[in-house]
Amino acid sequence: MSHTLSSNQRGFIEFLVRSGALTFGDFMTKSGRKSPYFINTGRFDDGAKILELGEFYANHMVENSLQQASVVFGPAYKGIPLAVSTCIALKRSHDISLGFAFDRKEVKEHGDGGRIVGKKISDGDSVVLVEDVITAGTTMREVIPLLRSLGKVILDGVVIAVDRCERGASSLSAAQETEQQFGVKVYPIVTIHQIVSHLSSKNGSGLVLTQEQLASVATYLQTYGVA
Repeated sequence: MSHTLSSNQRGFIEFLVRSGALTFGDFMTKSGRKSPYFINTGRFDDGAKILELGEFYANHMVENSLQQASVVFGPAYKGIPLAVSTCIALKRSHDISLGFAFDRKEVKEHGDGGRIVGKKISDGDSVVLVEDVITAGTTMREVIPLLRSLGKVILDGVVIAVDRCERGASSLSAAQETEQQFGVKVYPIVTIHQIVSHLSSKNGSGLVLTQEQLASVATYLQTYGVA
């Protein structure tokens, strides 16, 4: 597995550390696994952080030729600020103006109505989904059928912050399960392997993982990781 990183990826890893969104220690995940690291995207909680976060997503879209999409879609709730900040960054840094949209958890019966807020999505539109992480794939199983019910919509891909590269319900990771089930490619900005590789030596974040931390992550991925 290649750990060669783009400047955007290196910057993103260091941003995760600086913002406090990435920490190392002992954490219990929702799945009941004891994890040596934790990613808390709730730490992107002010204007400066969400602006910078949008830049990393926008850059990653451009690096993977996803900027040709019609709409950036952010599943409620965490995907909403992601979609907005990504579209702002695409315009500000790349002079690309895309529509953005998100879903309501419940259908609105008055006013504009419907499940989708923002740019109208219809036949022929191409959509990029933005999410923080894919854990169990529950959101994707809800949102992708919803988008496809709107017409002949082209799903260009799903951009996520971090791929934890660990098994979901099967021998595949949640990201791989999404790709297999829906035929949509997942584009993580970074993987846990890339994070560990970058933080194992001197870097711009100021954090260098100890041998004990590196061993803990390696053991965890040997137990729960996917190839």
